[in-house]
Amino acid sequence: MPGEIRNFEYVGRMAGSYRFLLALGAVGGEISGALAHQLWEKVSTKARLAQAYRRLQATGKIEVHGAGPVDERIIRLTADGQSECRAGVDPPALWARPWDGIWRIVAFDIPEIDASLRTRLRRRLHEHRFGWLQNSVWISPDPIDEFHAKANEPQLLPESLTVFEAKPAGGEDNESLATSAWDFAVLDRKHEEYLQLLRLRPERFRKSTTWLPWLETERRAWACVVRSDPFLPRRLHPRGYRGPEVWTARQSALADFRDALR
Repeated sequence: MPGEIRNFEYVGRMAGSYRFLLALGAVGGEISGALAHQLWEKVSTKARLAQAYRRLQATGKIEVHGAGPVDERIIRLTADGQSECRAGVDPPALWARPWDGIWRIVAFDIPEIDASLRTRLRRRLHEHRFGWLQNSVWISPDPIDEFHAKANEPQLLPESLTVFEAKPAGGEDNESLATSAWDFAVLDRKHEEYLQLLRLRPERFRKSTTWLPWLETERRAWACVVRSDPFLPRRLHPRGYRGPEVWTARQSALADFRDALR
């Protein structure tokens, strides 16, 4: 399999609690304690479920609701746990968010001598899913208060970093701006590689132990896609963008895993 995703080969080092977290997310994020115990037996043989509960509760990934024996309680993913299973994104919500038609633009002029500062700034721009328009000009369709607050370092003087809002005034359309700022050709290749991985999943009713290595590989491959996809509002999607298709295929694959657990 070409590209970055081919590097996600299973090496069997995932902790049982993390396997349990992924499996819990795949089955819907909420199960009874009794079913959680059965799920644990499928994903780990080297640790105790109680230890996994404590670890995942301490990190804010799950909640245990109810009273009495653990098997009679409800095990539920928290928002942080759900986010972990999705690699930190909720694609349908991101695509459905409204857009006010205004681009937020960051322009900077940092001397090459300050290479570390330029690197930190670019890293933050990538983290906030900015698109690189040209030279040192980056754009985003979203309000950037959070980014601006994090970029407020003493070295970033007002004359070296400018943030403003704008609309195209020279006949450019918004879709063209989006395709110029984000490399959708590279993203399309990563989408195709990820779809190939989904096609290579175990057969629907194979034993769950057959699925676990694939599930861990899928999680890492999905995180690779997430790093490249800007998840723009739907009205900015360029022609040929396959994000929704990929997301639907992922849900279908996880549904097959749920069937395997049953």
